Amino acid sequence: MGIALLRMLPKRPFLITVVYSLAFAISSPIGVGIGIAIDATTQGPVADWIYAISIGLACGVFIYVAINHLIDKGFKPHKPSYFDTPFFKFFAVLIGVAVIAVVMGLSATLLADLSYYSGFK
Repeated sequence: MGIALLRMLPKRPFLITVVYSLAFAISSPIGVGIGIAIDATTQGPVADWIYAISIGLACGVFIYVAINHLIDKGFKPHKPSYFDTPFFKFFAVLIGVAVIAVVMGLSATLLADLSYYSGFK
């Protein structure tokens, strides 16, 4: 994404390019630090809600990037294909979201069963 940012405006001054690159590079460690701080200081239902909201935001950003940047603009087939239509691209993203939802649901169910049968609550 940093390279895409530089390609959008190729005649940008060097100092602005460095500032944008540093801001992009430091955003992930800052987000991890905030997540660790929130995880260490919250408990109970509040922690569950914060977790659910942050996962929802992360998934939403992932889907947005997948649809708008990777699938729409970044994918150029070598030759025309029957499946190179917006419908099939949307369908592929929808299938991916469904698979992730099923895996997340199964993992939550399996973890709940494991904690129930092992006596941990």
